Amino acid sequence: MINPSKFYLSHMHNKTKYRATWDPTKRFKIGDIGKLEHGVLSIYTSLEKEGIPVERSKGNCGTAMDYTSHSSVTIKTKLKGTVPATGSAFTTADAGFSFDFKGDNSIVFQTSNHQVCQLINLAEIELAVLEKYELGNWDKDWVIVTELIEADNATIIISNSSNGILELKASANIGTGKLTLTDAALGLSVLHEKGSTLKYIAQNEITPLYRVMGLRSAFLSNLSMGTRGQLKYVVSEERLEILDYDEREHSE
Repeated sequence: MINPSKFYLSHMHNKTKYRATWDPTKRFKIGDIGKLEHGVLSIYTSLEKEGIPVERSKGNCGTAMDYTSHSSVTIKTKLKGTVPATGSAFTTADAGFSFDFKGDNSIVFQTSNHQVCQLINLAEIELAVLEKYELGNWDKDWVIVTELIEADNATIIISNSSNGILELKASANIGTGKLTLTDAALGLSVLHEKGSTLKYIAQNEITPLYRVMGLRSAFLSNLSMGTRGQLKYVVSEERLEILDYDEREHSE
């Protein structure tokens, strides 16, 4: 059976080209500095704490994302007053969602009201990082969070059980209007489950996806310092690079 975190990180990168946050409820900030171990980011410091200026840009809020692996999971909405399916734990008076997981590895990933936040002074940051590295003040394994998806609400379910079943029941006072998995007001709770899942239901204000930039060890042999008038600059054949997720990180 594949490691749930490895499967989740790999699946989400293939779908979105972002790194996925593990655990999904962790919250990062633009300009955070950390280290990657087995694909998981741990924060050590920040650009601000290292004296490097940060300029941010945010996109418009209100976008929703859905990267559910629909080929291996079926989601059905159960409204109050409707007859439940045969074998279901729902009653006619219940409302909620049912999930049928067909494969060994399935993901439900939905957000609401998310926006993209990113650094917009990368040239200035790159120069400062290279200078700090040359002076011995920058750990070569550090990476910088340069882009984030910030979600007001998100529901993430990771299943590693074939033929698994999950039923989430909404609070009794919820009407028969449209139900969304990311709505915390529904008060969703587990009614019935068969199999094994990791569940993060209607989580608020999380950063489920991100990108990092860093210096690869092999790229650090051509740094040199120079001056132009009173301005210090760094001459290097290499630069900060986006470090995409690689499954081989889990074997390091």
